[in-house]
Amino acid sequence: MDRRTLLSLFAGLGLCTLPSSALAAARIAIIANRKNPTSHLPVDEIEAIFRALKQHWPGGKRILAFNFPAKHALRVDFDRAALHMEPAEVARYWIDQRVRGGQHPPVVVPDAKTMLQVVSGVDSAIGYVLASEVTQTVKVLAEV
Repeated sequence: MDRRTLLSLFAGLGLCTLPSSALAAARIAIIANRKNPTSHLPVDEIEAIFRALKQHWPGGKRILAFNFPAKHALRVDFDRAALHMEPAEVARYWIDQRVRGGQHPPVVVPDAKTMLQVVSGVDSAIGYVLASEVTQTVKVLAEV
């Protein structure tokens, strides 16, 4: 059982003193441009996109993935939840891709405000923010 599920269970039983906003903050929303025709992404596709293994949306438009800096707390949580990798593993993965002439990593943005601006402004964009930070300018494809 993962940490979020356990915390939710404890909170529901009154065994956890964390406020509900702290539980909501643990959820990560995978977001896309509102014009994107995709309505839902399973975790395996999210992993494939953020490892540059899946590069096109249905219909052929190239996916443009956005990420936070490597040591950003949300990035670390995202890498664990969606990529099933620790930060050092992710770093080695991208070094290996560069050495082999493979794909490039997602574009890095500094903060959630920028992530929301970029994803809402680029038709083929995908990124993530805390679920509590989602605005009407983007579409949620999944939560991890």
